[in-house]
Parts: sequence; structure tokens; C-alpha cells
Amino acid sequence: MEEKIRIRKAATGDLDDLACISRATWEGHDYLEQVTDEWLRQGNFFVGEIAGRVIACGKISTLPGEVAWLEGLRVHNDFKGKGYGRILSDEILRIACKKVIAGDFKSIEFSTYINNAESISMSEKQGFRTTELFHVISLENPPVQNAPAVLKRFSPSAEDFSVYTDHAPCGWKYIQHRCRGSLEWMKENAEFWKVETGARFLTANRGTEISPLAAAFDDPEGFIQGVFALAEKKRLDYLEMMIHDSHQKILTVAVKHGFSYWDKQGVANLPVYRFFNSDSKGIL
Repeated sequence: MEEKIRIRKAATGDLDDLACISRATWEGHDYLEQVTDEWLRQGNFFVGEIAGRVIACGKISTLPGEVAWLEGLRVHNDFKGKGYGRILSDEILRIACKKVIAGDFKSIEFSTYINNAESISMSEKQGFRTTELFHVISLENPPVQNAPAVLKRFSPSAEDFSVYTDHAPCGWKYIQHRCRGSLEWMKENAEFWKVETGARFLTANRGTEISPLAAAFDDPEGFIQGVFALAEKKRLDYLEMMIHDSHQKILTVAVKHGFSYWDKQGVANLPVYRFFNSDSKGIL
């Protein structure tokens, strides 16, 4: 019989166990270890513990629009396939739903890579549904430019996000950009760049994932050259882009310049999910 998991708030004493979880995730390329101190300060960070060892974790973050954003759901490789992830996920969702009822949040959302089949299946059973689709594409060793585009930082306005229907990307978080406080949040969590030919784009502060802004659609080649110039400026040997499914023009140009999909080419691979209904267990 599997041992019972105890779910509680994360504490500073959990850092070593959380680091072990992170290092065993995504072949050691996980971001969890980089953000645990910050998440502890923010609160709403939960762990699952068995026999005094933390073997799982998950976070409820606050995004503009009074969104409860679920992230960081992890189970150590040694404990996967035993139902612990579902128990922790159900409890975190229950806590988030209580906060919606209390008026702390208006909606519950998250995003994940399409190949995260276990997490997606579990979430859809809980009542999450896809609201928007994005593409994550990447490029290793971006080309060195003989005459790199001239980059300048700038302060964005709401117009820069007008090409996004509902959610605007900032790394692996997706922001309801038309709501109060979204522009200020973006300014704190991203860098904004423009090239002399007119294209504009953003890079997430933590991971430097790149997404186009409105002006890039009139100058897609300038956008790509600006991205390469940024790679040279920051000495980046790996680039990721987050592109909305409707922005096929940008996708076509990016692929022409060497960006590719991790798996099936040309298929949206990053859904944004929202919790829409309660199930028969009465989560809400």
C-alpha cells in the first residue's frame, strides 16, 4: 500500500528536497530551483510530504485580472505514477476555488506543453478547458550577424499588445492583457526592445523567451533580425519564441530563419487552460 501524502505550505526547510525535484525534472533543465526562494516569499506555495521528505510541489500565483495562475506542479521521478500528483493537484485546485468563492480571484488558469499528457488528462478531468493556443519554437546557436540590428529599450503601451486576442505571452505565463494592471505587470516582468526598422518585441525577464508585439507584424524580417541581435548582445546560444496560433505570418518567417518545433512541426503545442466548471465531487 502506498504511503499517505501530507500536503502543507512550503517552508524554508524544504529547499533541499525541492532542489532534488527540480534537478530530476526535464533532464535537469527545470526552472523550479531558481524560483523557490521567491515563491516562498509570495506564499500560496504547497508541497506534498511523505515520511518527512518533500516529493511534490505546486504554486498558486496571482496574475492581472484577478487570475489564480497554477504553476510549478512537480512530482519527483521516484514517486511518479502513484497518484500523488493528482492528490496534490486536487488540493491546490480546491484551495484556489475557495479563494474564488471568497472573492480573491475571478478565474483559475495555467499553461503547459502539449506533451505533458498526464497533467493535461488530469486537468481536463478536473474541469479545465483550452481557451487559447500558442506555439513554442526554438533555435540553438543563432547565427552571428555581420551587421547586427540596432536595438533600443522602450516602454510599452497597450497598443503594443493589440494583436493578442485575450492572453499575451510573457515566457510561460499568459496574461489577460486588457485588464487593469496588466501593462504594469508586463513592465515589471519583461524587457521591451525595438529595432530601427520598426519591429518591437518582448523578452521575459527570467527565461528570455521572446514574443512579437504589434509592430513586428509590419516588419517580420526586422523582428527576426532584432531577435538575433539580442542573442548576440546577451551571448545567448539558445532561443525560444512564444507565438500565438493566429500569428502564422510571424511563424512562417521564424521557421524560415531556422526556428523549429520540439516535436510535430507546425502544430500549436502550448495550450492555455481555464477552469470552467465543478465536478460531481463539489469542488466549488
